Amino acid sequence: MKKIIIGFCVCFLMGNAHAWPFGKSMPKAKVTIHVVDETGQPVTNANIAVGFYQGGNAWVGETKSETIRGTSDSNGLFSAQGRCINDVSMFAEKEGCYRTSAERYFYNTKMKKGRWQPWNPTNTIVLKQIKNPIPMYVRGVNLGVPGFDEPLGFDLEKGDWVAPYGKGVISDFIFYATLDKRSSQDSDYRLTLIFPNEKDGIQTFGETTGSKFKSDHNAPLNGYLSEWKQFRKRRPKIGETNNIDQNRKFYFRIRTKLDEQGNIVSAQYGKIYGDFLQFAYYLNPTPNDRNVEFDPNKNLFGGRNRFAP
Repeated sequence: MKKIIIGFCVCFLMGNAHAWPFGKSMPKAKVTIHVVDETGQPVTNANIAVGFYQGGNAWVGETKSETIRGTSDSNGLFSAQGRCINDVSMFAEKEGCYRTSAERYFYNTKMKKGRWQPWNPTNTIVLKQIKNPIPMYVRGVNLGVPGFDEPLGFDLEKGDWVAPYGKGVISDFIFYATLDKRSSQDSDYRLTLIFPNEKDGIQTFGETTGSKFKSDHNAPLNGYLSEWKQFRKRRPKIGETNNIDQNRKFYFRIRTKLDEQGNIVSAQYGKIYGDFLQFAYYLNPTPNDRNVEFDPNKNLFGGRNRFAP
């Protein structure tokens, strides 16, 4: 009976994550937010909110926090303090910019005289400018492999496989999949992405942490790879290993045309969030325009959707 009661108490405390010990005063935390633009210059008069998490049950949507609001000064700085368990959330926004959020955790830090340490750390938040959002072909796909050991073309403008597996016309991406399945616990799956045109390609990119607009405003001109390989393998008693990462982000170049000297005279650009074959893609319809800043009201597939920044 004691074991059952103890187990119940442990589950209860886990469900009420970060429950502060009864009878103890919640410690204070102080943070400074430094708001800058993409060049590192301070952003003044940005609206800022800082939330000091004070507990509750996130499972049922009942949480408590103290929120401090204000604006950044001439140096892009704003400071706030409050009592919290160990979690401080913050965001900054300004007209003409994409909103950016950030977190500061004090999980593995020390307290000194009722204060979380380090006291008053600086957190840099980058606000990206809204420059030139444009209409784009934007779609999320979750594709099953329609065939193995054969080239599989995918048309980004049509959002479908090319014949005989779909209504696509141009093979912008060409996938080649193989599967060697010896048993349900012993198999090798490989997927290779290639391109039909010289200087077509793909490359990964990182993101500005917390920004609603994750990519750069323009896809790069160079650095594209002509293929991308993916694998998933299973082994008895070991399980599955793979190199798939749904947090990946790519730029791509397709439909590339060259002159006699090998220079690009025409190409289309875009970006991908996710990994193959489950991803959302953004295709700029205009040749030689590397802009990948999407206007969520102008999806060329129709309608406003969840792929907005």
